[in-house]
Amino acid sequence: VGALEGRSIDGTPFISEKVEDLEEALKRLGFEPSGKEIMYDGRTGKMIQAKIFIGISFYQRLKHMVKDKIHARARGQVQVLTRQPVEGRARGGGLRLGEMEGEVLLAHGAAASLRDRYIESSDKTLVYVCKKCGSLAFFNSLTNSFFCPRCREAVEVMPWITGYATVLFTQELMTGLIDVRLRVEEDL
Repeated sequence: VGALEGRSIDGTPFISEKVEDLEEALKRLGFEPSGKEIMYDGRTGKMIQAKIFIGISFYQRLKHMVKDKIHARARGQVQVLTRQPVEGRARGGGLRLGEMEGEVLLAHGAAASLRDRYIESSDKTLVYVCKKCGSLAFFNSLTNSFFCPRCREAVEVMPWITGYATVLFTQELMTGLIDVRLRVEEDL
């Protein structure tokens, strides 16, 4: 009615025009008072056995375009503290794989993809773990051997590839006097 008469109509449930007035206007403009019309199948020309409500629908195109949002990264800047990719498209940052996305990969049994996204493509680091006590060991370039701060001696170590965030978290726990011992198994 509003489109054909060139006026705005309040169709909200709070303050609205009377239904009877709108039905009368539809009838005056040559439509069914209910707004329903008999429709015909465009392919066969047969009448559809139901009355269908018709009317004008307004919609607006969103300004979000793929060319404005596309983003990819192979390599680039990393944060100094965590060694993880920086945030944000403008800074050439990494694409975030959040907790929910990780849960989806896990539920689908895609452990290799999960490891690739969370470690290989993020903050992969190689650390050494003391075979004797499970602490993080460090390489002493003067003696050309690995040193364990807990055992206070040169020790045999196991290499462990993990995310640097794990190493950082382990070190933060140790600064809070929380003992962390790692159990690393050799690859089969």
